[in-house]
Amino acid sequence: MLSSHVGKKSRTVKPAASPRAPVAGLPGAIVESLGKKILNGELKPGDTLPAETVYLSQLGVSRTTLREAIKVLAAKGLVLAKPKTGTVVRAREHWNLLDPAVLTWEAASDGFADTMGELFELRRLIEPEGAALAARRHDAAAAVAMQTAFDALAPHADAGPDALDVDIAFHLTILKAAGNRYLSALGAVIDTVIRSTARLALGRPGGLGYSMGLHRAVLEAVLARDEVGARAAMHRLLADAETDAHQVLERAR
Repeated sequence: MLSSHVGKKSRTVKPAASPRAPVAGLPGAIVESLGKKILNGELKPGDTLPAETVYLSQLGVSRTTLREAIKVLAAKGLVLAKPKTGTVVRAREHWNLLDPAVLTWEAASDGFADTMGELFELRRLIEPEGAALAARRHDAAAAVAMQTAFDALAPHADAGPDALDVDIAFHLTILKAAGNRYLSALGAVIDTVIRSTARLALGRPGGLGYSMGLHRAVLEAVLARDEVGARAAMHRLLADAETDAHQVLERAR
């Protein structure tokens, strides 16, 4: 457990929340299938899902299983079950866009290029200030954790299969060191936002190794308790990541 010190007061900060476990089994498979179709535009707002009898015949599942899946989608704001009308896909304004599953489906959708800019905006609103707070508040244990997270990046500089996880771990460790309990509670959301954008940035030739200097600059400023420098370094790192992500998308087109 990480302790952060602000002035003479100290407080204990709980680890960032982990993403909620996905719905298992058949209900989970139905949720993912329909969720992806909604986020990808195959099922559009206002569309009515096929009647239960159709789905039961197509999927070979029980009525209880299907209804459980629809309840999960409704909780995410994606659909609305109306008596006598059926289950209708809701307008985007009702979707829980910060739900980790919805974010993941969004990242895999054809329209992600438009969404990505907004996600980087969100990262710029959160991470530079988080780095500045980490520079001000981190204690010895947090310093060790941040250094360890940075050291773990080097073996994956070629953007191997584990590069994304170690990159995310570095960013989340910086945010944990900020010592803000509410920021920590956003752990699942921040993890998914970083994951959905960083996976593209790491697709640039040179991989993670290309941005090691930028990661190092963030760490050094935080450890030096340079709030202004930490904020600026994180802004530079995110700007570079966004440029890389856009280049990867352009090449994919």
